[in-house]
Amino acid sequence: MKKNLSALAALVILFASCAKNHELPADPSDHSATTETNTTVTTESALKTAIANAKAGDIITVSGTIKLTATLQLLNSGTSSSKINFTGGTLDCSGQPSGSWGVKCNGSYWNITNMVIKNAPDAGLVIQTGGNNYVNNVTTTGNHDTGLQVYNGAHNNSIVSCHSNENYDNANGGENADGFACKLSGGAGNKFQSCVSNHNSDDGWDLYGQPSTVTITGCTASNNGYGTNGDGNGFKLGSAGQNVPHTVTNCTATNNKAWGYDGNGNAGHITITGSGGSGNGSGLMTRIF
Repeated sequence: MKKNLSALAALVILFASCAKNHELPADPSDHSATTETNTTVTTESALKTAIANAKAGDIITVSGTIKLTATLQLLNSGTSSSKINFTGGTLDCSGQPSGSWGVKCNGSYWNITNMVIKNAPDAGLVIQTGGNNYVNNVTTTGNHDTGLQVYNGAHNNSIVSCHSNENYDNANGGENADGFACKLSGGAGNKFQSCVSNHNSDDGWDLYGQPSTVTITGCTASNNGYGTNGDGNGFKLGSAGQNVPHTVTNCTATNNKAWGYDGNGNAGHITITGSGGSGNGSGLMTRIF
């Protein structure tokens, strides 16, 4: 009798275990816990809709070339643990109205990667007011002002392995189109790493009017200043009346129209380490304190 009771108890336990295990697996069609979207776009209309609805964790991929007729505005924000991802393709801004930026990022926590932004009537990509954005492997070329600019309070942005070239502002004889710029009231904590600026009409890098320290590491500036009115410095590191300690490490300035590295009146202690260059029209370094 005891043997039969033991067998019955074992059957009850086995049944309960099977019932419990049957309840555990999640329904594979239930995506309620995953709210991110992965969208590939091929038209301006679809791109604008995806950008306007972007939220943390989303991936927006440009396929091929999209011709923009207005500034593309990145206004939403991701989070520190889940950024908005905008990647791929080419944005041709030649159809935009005069004076337009190609792409404007006012949001925070974006990853902008692996794309070309070209032919904007003004600057190609401007990070304005946003923070903690990451830009990687983006080429800005043929724009009619600076290729990529950090501006107006934008802070803690990292620009990595980007290339900016052939930017030229026709209206001013090349006076304003730099390869990269963090100027005119950019915020704190902005960094450039492993970027290349070549053959832009004004400077390779321009930190004019930038009140907070900018860090530039492992970057190259060459053949800048081809515009009639372009200054042609490889790295312009501030402006008169400033006292801002910018940092330049392991950079190279070659064959620029004017100076390789120019403090441009900035009285701050500019730290230049492991950097050099050759063939610059005015010399390698000037006004570096």
